[in-house]
Order: sequence, then C-alpha cells, then structure tokens
Amino acid sequence: MKKLLVLTDFSANAAHAEAAALQLSAKLNADITLYHILPYIPMILSNSAGPLMTESTDILFEDSIEHLNKEANELRQLCDKITGCHTRIDCLSGDGSLADNVREMSGAIDMVIMGGRSGSAISHLLAGSETSAVISKARKPVFVIPAGANWDIPKKVVFATNFQAADLAAMDFLLSLAEALNFQLDIIHISRPDEVITEIGPEIAFRKYLAHRGLSCVRIFSEDMQPALQQYCQEHDVELLAMTHQHHSFISKLFGHSESKAVIAHQQVAALIFPPDFNQSL
Repeated sequence: MKKLLVLTDFSANAAHAEAAALQLSAKLNADITLYHILPYIPMILSNSAGPLMTESTDILFEDSIEHLNKEANELRQLCDKITGCHTRIDCLSGDGSLADNVREMSGAIDMVIMGGRSGSAISHLLAGSETSAVISKARKPVFVIPAGANWDIPKKVVFATNFQAADLAAMDFLLSLAEALNFQLDIIHISRPDEVITEIGPEIAFRKYLAHRGLSCVRIFSEDMQPALQQYCQEHDVELLAMTHQHHSFISKLFGHSESKAVIAHQQVAALIFPPDFNQSL
C-alpha cells in the first residue's frame, strides 16, 4: 500500500495541500499520514529535579493530536464526496527537527506533500526555508503546492532536466506517476546559447533512455533561463513542474540570481522536487 506523508501546521495553506493530497491518494490507492511537528520547547534548570519544560509537552501533544484529528475528520468527509476514494487517514505528531524527522520516516512513505505559504513553490527553495530543509533531507519526492494554486490532478507535467544521473531515477518515478494519473509529460532542457558543453556522455545516456520509451527532450535556448521556464509553463498550460534537487546545483543554475525571486513570486505552479538522496518506491 502506498502512503503519502502530508505535513500540516493547521494553516489554510496546509489545508489546501491536504485536499490536493486526498485527490492524489484516491488515484494512487494510497493512504495518508497527517504529520504535525511541535514547536521548539525551551527548557529551564531546576535546583533539585533537573531540567523542566516551561510548558507541558503532554498538553502540547494533546493539542496537536486534537487539531490533527479535526483535520483528518474533515478530510474523511471530503473523501466521501470523491468517487473511488477509500483513503485511510492516520495522524502523527512529533517534535524536534521537521527535516530530520521526515528523513527518518522516508522509508515508510512514497511522497511528502506540503503547502507553500505564498508565491510559487520554487520561491521557497531560494529563501533557505524549512521547505528547502525538508527537500534536502527527505529520501522521497516532495510535492510543494503554492497557496494560491487551483490545484487538481495535473493534465500537463514538465520535467526540467540537466542530464544528471539522478534524473533517470526521477524519470522512472514520473513515468509510473503518469501512468497512474494519466497526465502528459514533457521533458525540457534549458541552456544558454553560448554554453560550452565539455561532457556529452550524460546527455547521450539520458536521450537513449528517453528514446527506448518513445520520448524525447526539447532543448530551449535562452539567455535568462528562469523566465524561459516560466514562459514554457504558461504557454503549455503546465500544472506541475518537476526537477531533481542535487544540493541546489540545477535549481541555482535556473534561479540563482536575486532578481529571479521577484519574477517567480507570482508563478502559481506546483512543484515536485526529487531530493539528493531520492529512493524510488512508487
């Protein structure tokens, strides 16, 4: 049985991502684990009994579980309205580092789903945010859904490749996902006109992989890579952008300039990011 780990902070943005996750679960025949991380709890020293919590962890955990159960019940009601939805929804609360906890849980899940606070999903990768920390530590793909996105099961997905070896594993995952969700998958590579390619082996291997599956990769030349990607998404009605996250190598290449942050702030496209230690299981 497949399992989706859905991160929540009980905000409206998280609820938006939860609803999208429920639709995915119905198509993938997957269960959902709603996960909430407790905030950092400061400690003080006692003269006799050692360290004491300034707030009771029991109360905080009880409050977290109460909120999780409430959101789970709302999702179950929504599930009843979705044809073919038989999703089991579990609740789990934890503490400590969210990114580290997600990494530890990655062996039992197939995908992490989380909401974006504002702007585009990719914008969170640029700000050193918790989203970026989760992606860096997770071993499974991370689905980031922008707050303003009207997200449904995607009909058009684009995978932006840099011809890395990790892109092949990501493609395997995406092809399995495309079969389950019935979306069209485009593969593109964006390069600058004056870019000098010193090693063509990775590109040849990647294109052979695609050819054996009846696929091809479109090369787009642009002086400014990020607007070119944004334009492609807009012109082709792309609803989901996928890419690998090799310690920011490709993401930095696409979005490394500070002016790009302002450009993509309004881009409402969900992102599926494959982490550095991606372990396929879908």
